[in-house]
Formats: sequence, C-alpha cells, structure tokens
Amino acid sequence: MKNDKPAKLEAFRLDILSSALTALTEEIEITLLRSAYSQVVKEAQDASCAIFTADGRIVAQPVVIPGHLGSMKYMLAACLESYPSQTLSPGDVLLTNDPYRGGSHLPDIALFRPIFYGGQLIAFAGCIIHYTDVGGMVPGSNPQRATELYQEGLVIPPVKLQEAGKPNETLLDLIRANVRNPHMFFGDLNAQEAALVTGERRVHQLVERFGPDNIREAMQTLIDNTARKAKAEVAAIRRGSYTFEDFMDHDGIDLARPVGIRVRLDVLEDRLRFDFTGTDPQVKGPLNAPLSKTWTTVFYCVMCALSDEISFNDGLASIIEIHVPEGTLLNPHHPAPVNARSITVNRVADVVLGALAFAVPDRIGAQACGVPTGVSFGGVDPRTGRNFVFYESYCGGMGATRHGDGADAISTGTSNAMNIPVEAIEIDYPIRIRRYEMAPGSGGGGRYRGGLGIVREYEMLAESASINVRGDRANFAPRGLQGGLAGAKSHYQLFDAEAPQGRDIPSKYSGQIKRHERLRVTTPGGGGYGAPGERDPVLRDSDLRNRKLTDGSH
Repeated sequence: MKNDKPAKLEAFRLDILSSALTALTEEIEITLLRSAYSQVVKEAQDASCAIFTADGRIVAQPVVIPGHLGSMKYMLAACLESYPSQTLSPGDVLLTNDPYRGGSHLPDIALFRPIFYGGQLIAFAGCIIHYTDVGGMVPGSNPQRATELYQEGLVIPPVKLQEAGKPNETLLDLIRANVRNPHMFFGDLNAQEAALVTGERRVHQLVERFGPDNIREAMQTLIDNTARKAKAEVAAIRRGSYTFEDFMDHDGIDLARPVGIRVRLDVLEDRLRFDFTGTDPQVKGPLNAPLSKTWTTVFYCVMCALSDEISFNDGLASIIEIHVPEGTLLNPHHPAPVNARSITVNRVADVVLGALAFAVPDRIGAQACGVPTGVSFGGVDPRTGRNFVFYESYCGGMGATRHGDGADAISTGTSNAMNIPVEAIEIDYPIRIRRYEMAPGSGGGGRYRGGLGIVREYEMLAESASINVRGDRANFAPRGLQGGLAGAKSHYQLFDAEAPQGRDIPSKYSGQIKRHERLRVTTPGGGGYGAPGERDPVLRDSDLRNRKLTDGSH
C-alpha cells in the first residue's frame, strides 16, 4: 500500500483520480445491467448507480436515467438516519424503497454498501433499479385506481439487507411472500449486490494506489469544481423572474379534473430559486410525487440549461433553492399514493424547462412528449402455467430546438430508458406485438419539426390478464416554441369483445384484457420550433412524402 499520508497530489494527478472515480460508477452500472434478470433492467436499462462520500454526498453518477439524478442522495440520508455511519461495518448493505423517506415509488429499490479501508469509512456505493413487481393490488405494482400507498406494494423502510456479510433472512422471506415473481425479483436483487461489490473492489484499488487522504481530496475536488463552475454560469444568466404552468389530464380517479403544476423561477446572482407555490393540492389518485423527486427533476433541468462542462454531483445543489408547499402534489402527506409520479415529474420538467427557456432561450427547445407511458400486464402464462408480470415504459417525440428537428420515437425528459425489443417480449411473455411504428404527423410543425410519437399495439395470448396503463397528454398537447405548433396528443384504445373496432380509454386505466384482445397506445409527438412558414420547402416536401408531417401538422 502507498503511504497513508502522501504529499498533496499535483493538479494533473488529482484530475486523473477524479476521472477514475467517475469511471468506476460506469463499471458499477455495466455490472448491474449485465447481471440483471428482468427486461426492464437488462433491456430498458431502468437503473442508475453512484458513488458517495462517507457523509452521503454524491461524488459521481453517470446520467443513465435523468429521473434518478440525485434520488439516491435522499434515500441514503434516510438510511443513515436509521443506521448512523459509526454503527456500520464492512459487509453491511442497506436497502429502502420508502417514498416518504427519500424514495421515489415502491418499485424503485435502492441498495447502499459502505466501503471501508483500514477500519476507515471511505465512501458508499449505491444503485437503484425499477423492479417489475413489488406486490400490491395489481401485477406490476402500478394501480391507476390506487388511493393510498398501501395498495401499491410492499413498503420497505431503511433496513439492513446484509449485516457484516450475513443476509437478513427475515427480510428476504418477507419480500418473497409479497412479490408475484420471486425468481425475477431476487435475480435483480443479486445483480444489485454484485454491482456494489464491484464498486467496493474498485475503490479499494484506488485507495491502495493513492491513499485514503487523496481519495477524499479527489471526492471533495469533484464537488467543489462543480459548484464553482455552476455558480460562474448562473452569474452569466439574465436576472429576472419567470413563471410557467402546465397540466396533466387527471389523477386517474376524478377523470374530469385536470391537475396543474406551477413554478416561478428567480434567477439570482449565485443561485436559481424555484418556487412551486400555486401547484395543485395533493390528489386522491397516484399522481402525487415525493418531495425528493422534485429535487431530482430540477437537477436534471438545470443540467440541461448549463454547459456540458458541468458534471453531476453534490456541488450542483449549491446553486439550487426549491420551495414546495406541504400538502401539494409535489410534497404530499403520507400515505398518498405515488406510483404514477413519473408522469408528474415529467410535467415538473416541462414547467421548469419552460421557465428556463425565458432565461436561457438558446439552450431550451419546445416541449417533448412529456409522458413515459407505462404499460403492465399480469396473469398466468399458458405455456408454463406460471404467473407472469410484464412492464415497460416508453415516450415519444422530442421537441424541436433552434438548431434542428426533434428526435423521433425516443425516451424524453427525465426518462432515458431503452426500448424492449419485440422479440424479447414475445419470447418471454404471452404477448404479441401487433404494431410498433412511428405515429404519422405527430410532431408539431415549425421551422424545425417536432419528433414523432410511437404506436405500440399489444395482443394478449393468455386467457385473461390484468392491464394497467399509466399515460397522459391526451388532453394537453406538448407545446411548440417561438411560433412552432404543438405536437399531437396521446391516444389509448382497447379492442375487445365490447368494441372489436376499438374504444377509447382514459390515459390512466386499470382493467382486464382477454385472449386475442388488444391494447393500442399512441404517444405524443414533440412541439415544433419557429413558424411553420419558415421551414425549408425541400424538408417540408420530404416530410409530407414520408408522413412525418400531414396536412394538419404543418
């Protein structure tokens, strides 16, 4: 081992070490994705990893799922309240999914491993993934008719999954008794544990090479550099107050009442203040979002508004101030349901980016799709006689910018999940994908066109199954910018015995689907940028030929 207290690192070696800390988080991520069992992790990549200081500050987190940016920070803080660092030992692993103690929604489970060296706590490795099912009233744990948290699945407060390397068998038995597919669940759980062991091993290698003091110095340097660079960029932003408001269709319970989010952005000399006063009160349905999710979404939006030179870590928190009144949609009281919070945080992103567009118009484009549509089915697979739970999430069109057209059929906003291939779905589940294509003419017209949405159609091959659809933007289209037109709205249809030609269903829906009945989801397109009349005629003609624009979308 190198000397415990070597001379202060030269700047270039400190930079190398800082880069190594960032790189090891990517190795943790790769280990997790390659080891996972469920398609939502190994294919869609709905997972994130991070390294933290010994006191729980984020050092490095690769941007895999933007909605996870910073989310583990609050979950680790809750864990350390229950298990202070001085009580931890090598081989401990902490676990939680409690939305009211730093978490997101119940399927998002985070694990943390304290990393010791020579008896000293050096860091934490953490990872979070979306589990296909954690119990509750419907397969997939996303009931759109839920009115309280208890209906959504198993709530796990901060607890030790392992203590000094010994598994908590009582906890494992409790989980096994409450989830619908224990084989899948524990395959993903083992992948998380393996990823954290990889992180621990890599940190040990860095400590052996550089010594613990220099590791701590590098961690602090990463955080300080981000804070310094971010403050300098905020200082260059035009001062002022900017407001923006947008709406979601409904909360899944009261289908006639839109749900609104409002923000005021104050650009100050050294920070950005976001005030969500005026946002609707918490709702009966599952659109409520824990306070930590507002923070993580604002982190993502601010990253979009700053230069690419700004790394994500705890230094970003030094330039952000957030106020969210208690009892509102974004700071609900326990036990309000939260499983559809991904819709809400995407609308938070829409309003925050909308306000930022006034302050930094060169960096913000038209509104994107604005909804990660979640679809889940659960039943008995006739091929095996076993229970199955299927879940996936996808978005639609990206908003256009002053630089060019929006991307078609892509994960947008706080989502960044990959699509699950049709072949993978049909091999593993009693589901046939009848259509998977871009929605013609769904991008808003403009000087630059919004990206196209997606058409995804499922046919059920089991005798019967539950169905849950978590969607939005059926009533409020993604807006254009600088004269650009709005993107197309979403559309949800069931083709069943009652309506073989198809019937519309709400954007948030729970029900049953039988053999050979079909669900068709059409997601929104992105908004356009600039007046449609300013579009290059050659590009417009090409869009019309390829059905990327229609007579009503330009």
